[in-house]
Amino acid sequence: MPNDARSAACAETSGPRLQRVAQALDVPVEAFYGSAPFDPVTAGAAELLRIWHTIRDPQTREDLLLAARGFADREADACLAAE
Repeated sequence: MPNDARSAACAETSGPRLQRVAQALDVPVEAFYGSAPFDPVTAGAAELLRIWHTIRDPQTREDLLLAARGFADREADACLAAE
């Protein structure tokens, strides 16, 4: 499928929620389908969203959020300690 046709198909089927996420990350909707190149930080965010989408178990999702919050807290603590 040509890129323009694929872009149109992705935009049409992705829905408003995915479009808002793409806008928030400043990436094209196609990025969530693994077909658009973008910077490594945004690529990581998109990968996390793809992974999240594959996890159906609510407890597993909660565990993932808990782990992510722990990593973020540790980063914040390291930044404060460096000041």
